[in-house]
Amino acid sequence: MAAMVGERKWRAWLLWLSVVLAPVVVSVAANQVLNDGVWSGSWLAGTIAAAVVAGLIVERAGRALAPASGTVAETMRDLARLVHERWSDEVVTRSLGDPPIPVSWHMTRRTRLMDHPHLIADREPAVSGRSDDIVALAVAFRALRRRRLVITGGPGTGKTTLAIQLMLELIRTRADDDPVPVLLPVADWDLKARPRFQDWVAERVRTDYAALRAPGSGRDGADVLAARGSILAVLDGLDELPGPARAKVIEKLSGTLTERDQVIITSRTTEYGDAVAAARRPLRAAAVIAPKALSPGVVADYLGACLPGLSSCSAWIKVLRVLREGGAPALADVTSTALGLWLVRAVYVDRPGADPASLASEYAGDARALRAHLLDNLLGALLSARATIRPVAWEPAGVVEWTRRLARLQAESGGHDLAWWRLADQALPASRVWRALARVWVGWLSGLVFALPAALTASLTYGPVFGSAFGVCFGLSAVAEAARAPDFAPLRVRQRLRGFTRGLLSDVRMIFIVMPAGLGLPAVVYNAWAHGWRMGLATLLSALGVGWVAVRVPLQRDKGPVRPDESRLPPFTAALTPQSTWRVNRSLVGLQLMNALLLGAVVGFAVDFMNEASIVPPDPSVAVDAGMGIVCGVAFGLVNKRQHMWLMSTVGLAHLGVSGRLPFRLMRFLHDLHHLGVLRTVGPFYQFRHVELQDHLAAAGAAGHSR
Repeated sequence: MAAMVGERKWRAWLLWLSVVLAPVVVSVAANQVLNDGVWSGSWLAGTIAAAVVAGLIVERAGRALAPASGTVAETMRDLARLVHERWSDEVVTRSLGDPPIPVSWHMTRRTRLMDHPHLIADREPAVSGRSDDIVALAVAFRALRRRRLVITGGPGTGKTTLAIQLMLELIRTRADDDPVPVLLPVADWDLKARPRFQDWVAERVRTDYAALRAPGSGRDGADVLAARGSILAVLDGLDELPGPARAKVIEKLSGTLTERDQVIITSRTTEYGDAVAAARRPLRAAAVIAPKALSPGVVADYLGACLPGLSSCSAWIKVLRVLREGGAPALADVTSTALGLWLVRAVYVDRPGADPASLASEYAGDARALRAHLLDNLLGALLSARATIRPVAWEPAGVVEWTRRLARLQAESGGHDLAWWRLADQALPASRVWRALARVWVGWLSGLVFALPAALTASLTYGPVFGSAFGVCFGLSAVAEAARAPDFAPLRVRQRLRGFTRGLLSDVRMIFIVMPAGLGLPAVVYNAWAHGWRMGLATLLSALGVGWVAVRVPLQRDKGPVRPDESRLPPFTAALTPQSTWRVNRSLVGLQLMNALLLGAVVGFAVDFMNEASIVPPDPSVAVDAGMGIVCGVAFGLVNKRQHMWLMSTVGLAHLGVSGRLPFRLMRFLHDLHHLGVLRTVGPFYQFRHVELQDHLAAAGAAGHSR
């Protein structure tokens, strides 16, 4: 399979090179015949422009068309497949099913957290079971009257793990008319921008799973599914919100959930109780469950099942016997939660050659010291376990130091998300002056990357003074106006190009109606008669452009949302990940560099044409050339508001990598931390898998930084 993939890549590169080189070969041959091999700047620029156009055509034509539209049922199946694939990989990464930790769940005894029992279910208890029997829990969830569930518990008790397991089981056993469960971070809900729950769900699902919009429609498949109650929102991390925001979420859910809307929420018990008290009512018709502490016997059985060849390991036999007999209270306390049990397994069971004797001796009576010991040794243990499978590309000391710095940066930012497009900026020097200087320097370097190709082709066409001024001003203006967030959506360049072309062709008749009504057509005729065909052509192109804008702007303003045809909903195309957003924005930079080459040639040719048409002085001075370059560069730079976050992040990381503050290959490092189980992915973001681990690493990083 790997050989086939590599072969396809080589074939694609050969096709791309052959098509791009074809116009170059034709241009060289034509120049040899027509100009006796003497190259001019205009001919060179034209050759480059032709090669760029060919490359862009191959880039657009080589991308697969979006999947065909489908019915509501087909769109739901498509979304369910993407969600299942996405989170099945996460289960493998987290080792959630090998074997699952047997946490017992029961209906909470805090009755004020729940609505009236007759609104929740027909039987008592409504929901109960164990995490290692997720099938029974899924059946109990489906038996709820409105299928609304709140998973509560203390830190590290396995709330998110249960939500993921339940989500996958509901997808595996769903009927065609069952809603699709989708895990969403509730901390991302902007209540002011999206006050209706269904609108926010649609927006988040559309982003995370790359939903396409129907041409000319303000709504899409995500909107339809959310409005129909066909998305079961699994809202993770209610406790991560500030207190007032938690209460507002409960209020909004109570006010906007319809009878057919289903929901699962995870939250720490205390924070959920405070939110319910502040909202003055629990979530309507929602069952609330809480975990039971893992008993020493259950823990010993679980560790015994994880251990290979227990009969030959006398140290583990002694530790498990002491645990069962109550002789290791600290170990019993730490492993009473899913997080603590996972820490023991990662540090002592999965790490080759680890001696567990200290669990029943040195750390037998101090739970706080044992927990700190496990957290301190977690990264090293995970790296050792990974090294038995394949070589680790990072030095353990560097991994620990960088991970601590990431935790500290995340704590200082006040959020929970590790965004690759913000990390380089967050890691800059703390001093305001040095941070401002570093940002300016990174911006200048990024701008020059786009300035060089534009300056090259513009210089070849109209001279070095104009080309240099145009390129520098274009590059720096484009970066200065760049958005501060990357493009999350897949490129789908061919579809976007087709939509633009169709819109342009549909406006052609209106453009030619608008032109004669104004001064466009008379001006074209007069300039062609009085100043020659060049001036007439220039006036015609200008009039067409103004006419198109005059037609298009009112149409855009008047166009309202169109309800999509539910028999032809646009599909979901991909599950969003940090790696996919990184690759998309890297590809965008490559396309923008090619566009800069083409733009430089086009602008250079246009200025040269205006020169010959006497629109600009026939023999301009150096100052005039530079002035025209500055004006054109700034104008095109401001109009072309690109998103250069990949480029700016890469430039920033190159500087930070030299100082060792962050690794050069940051995305590779984050990807490896994810596969180690330290980080999790939520849409385009990385997050620390456990808040307790993040807090411990941040505190250790701050202590090391102060020293």
